[in-house]
Amino acid sequence: MVSAKRLTPRRVLMWFLLLMLFAALVYAATELLGQTNKSAADAGSTGADMEMATLESIKPSKSKPAKPSEQQRLLSKIRSIDREYKALVNKARSETMSTSHVSPATRSAGVACANRYQQASEEYAAYWERNGNPKQANVAHQTGLARVKNADMVFNDVDSSKISDYNDQQDKVAKARREYLAEAKGDLSDADRAALKSTLLPRLQKMTGEVTSLVSQITSLLNQARSAAGGNVGAIGGCAKQLVSGGIADGPAGLIAPLTSLLSLTKGLGNNIGSMISDVTSL
Repeated sequence: MVSAKRLTPRRVLMWFLLLMLFAALVYAATELLGQTNKSAADAGSTGADMEMATLESIKPSKSKPAKPSEQQRLLSKIRSIDREYKALVNKARSETMSTSHVSPATRSAGVACANRYQQASEEYAAYWERNGNPKQANVAHQTGLARVKNADMVFNDVDSSKISDYNDQQDKVAKARREYLAEAKGDLSDADRAALKSTLLPRLQKMTGEVTSLVSQITSLLNQARSAAGGNVGAIGGCAKQLVSGGIADGPAGLIAPLTSLLSLTKGLGNNIGSMISDVTSL
């Protein structure tokens, strides 16, 4: 401990400046984590919109008509769960903006809601399978699995593996959707074809704008993390370094990998949206 006799005005100023630097670094690291978690929630929100657009693209084959009342009942159930899920994603986004983290209660509710969405999607898949539409059934199956991966990413602190898992599942959804829409080109009623174009294309174009903005946002955060990771906080000491991390393993440097994965996911989502626009337009 420094004795009172040695606390000269110059030393007092030095310690004050170090404490101010320490406080600024802690704030910056915590703020960066919160912004990164919010970006994951933003990506999850757009991903959820894409999941619903994908489910709503499913129409029966002309040669294998399905019972429309049952289809609408099942789809209405999924839509209701989706509205609840989107509200929880918005709550998670708000929490990350104020505390940098999603609360345990919101996390639990979000994961449970995603599981209900997945179960309802499996019911929808079973309906299409019963009616002899296996490609439509696979779209519903893969989309339900995507919602669970979406929640795992959104309602937890950013994690490269969770983001990559969601990215991989999004690719499976895109593959199933492309296979279905390729078949649907020659096997849709004129009314269904017109309905898909009029209802889905405006929504998909809106998502394109959201993704473009999100890519810019994540790129900026990634640059900030790289810049902060290059800073030198060694003078503050090991204990202070741990606090400066803001709860992130390795501090801002620990956000570089998740942000890189999040950027890849968002770009991939943009590609999938563009692909779906092309497929729907060409129906």
